[in-house]
Amino acid sequence: MDAIDVSIVAGRRPDLLERTLASFEENLFRNFEIARVIANIDPIFGDEADHLKCIDLIRAMDSDALVSEPEEPGFGAAVKRTWSSTQASVILHLEDDWLLNYPIMPKDIAIFDSEPRVMQAAFNHHYKFWDTRERGPYRVARRRIKVLGFETPFKRRYPDFTTSPGFLRGDFARRCAALMNPAYDPEKQFTNRKNEDLMAFASDYRIALIGNGPTFPISDIGREWRDARSITKTIVDGVSIWS
Repeated sequence: MDAIDVSIVAGRRPDLLERTLASFEENLFRNFEIARVIANIDPIFGDEADHLKCIDLIRAMDSDALVSEPEEPGFGAAVKRTWSSTQASVILHLEDDWLLNYPIMPKDIAIFDSEPRVMQAAFNHHYKFWDTRERGPYRVARRRIKVLGFETPFKRRYPDFTTSPGFLRGDFARRCAALMNPAYDPEKQFTNRKNEDLMAFASDYRIALIGNGPTFPISDIGREWRDARSITKTIVDGVSIWS
């Protein structure tokens, strides 16, 4: 397959970023040709020294990596920025707090060749477990249908695209980035009606899952990190709030 781009969104958490990159190097990067690394480091959590350590980790992976360093943190803006800057036909999107637990090969995303409506092949994990054997091969969310601005009892299925680690078709990711509102949580915009244009565009496509347990391909190490520091994350009116 063609070389892939790697999109990375991170905060100033070099301890987590180092573990994440090491696990992906061992189990994925070495199995794919990587064209470009595009990263965003938000000024959140750590200090300037932590910020510089994150840059060093990314430069060690790719000395020519495109690294954005915004003055203000914003998860939606970070995803919009990195996805917009990709060029490859397939991209791998990463956050800085996930471990890849076993090897992933190009054959694991062969669904891009066989299913033209599949736009994302995301890694299944414990916190968003979707049992493909019982619930079907494509992850969906169910939302009430609105008529004249009012919700009805009837529900429609929408593809539940995610910003957890996974592969996306490049053209799809770049179109989604163009439609994203940087003020809102990017993942929620696909289903929560905060961005009707993005929902309408993405609704014709599908997201497939890689892995189905009992050993999931990725593990979330960010929750443990937050719990140890009494940091909580909540979604308020479509915006991620850290406190």
